[in-house]
Amino acid sequence: MAALRLPAALLLVALALAAGGCSTVSSLNSAARNLDAFTLTPLPPQAGVQRSSRILFVAEPTMPGAIGSDRIVMKPSPIQVTLLGDGRWVEPAPAHVRNLLTRSLANTGRFAFVSAASVGPLPDFTLMTDVERFEAELLPAGGAPARAVVSMTLTVLRDVDGRLVASRRFSRTAEAPDTGALAIVSAFEAATGALLREAVPWASAVMTGAAGA
Repeated sequence: MAALRLPAALLLVALALAAGGCSTVSSLNSAARNLDAFTLTPLPPQAGVQRSSRILFVAEPTMPGAIGSDRIVMKPSPIQVTLLGDGRWVEPAPAHVRNLLTRSLANTGRFAFVSAASVGPLPDFTLMTDVERFEAELLPAGGAPARAVVSMTLTVLRDVDGRLVASRRFSRTAEAPDTGALAIVSAFEAATGALLREAVPWASAVMTGAAGA
């Protein structure tokens, strides 16, 4: 029996489908491989401060979809988004930022209770957070190869009537010596730590009347 011969057009289609299938499998394999997980550090507990009776609820932050997963975002240019190939956050970025704020504010010792849970005592205040940037960006040749950029707006609402109490934008950057996962995350740690050291005293002063706003 003569071998079945495919028309040239059909043969090209078959080859394209096969290539696409290989590409899909490759992408799935890449996504499925184990990545090192990284976490950032909240501010440490403070001692010898006067505790207020204030109760605070920390809402889940809002942030653009591009930075809202557990992957660490790298931006080669303002309009291009890539992912760090050898690392990820221990949890999705919105939850991670929320936990950092919650623990840092609780560690001030100035609140009777700070929680990110939807159940519990009725809060006096709600902290809303809009994260604009939580990413690393590649830099032009001649200096550090990359830097972490963390930018967010904190808004305090009075819970009893939803009144806006105060709102302020915070932004910090830190350079990374190379583009490896540990260097990039260390830059995030430096930038986020600097931002928390400014934002947490401001927020606690707004809500408890402590000095340092």
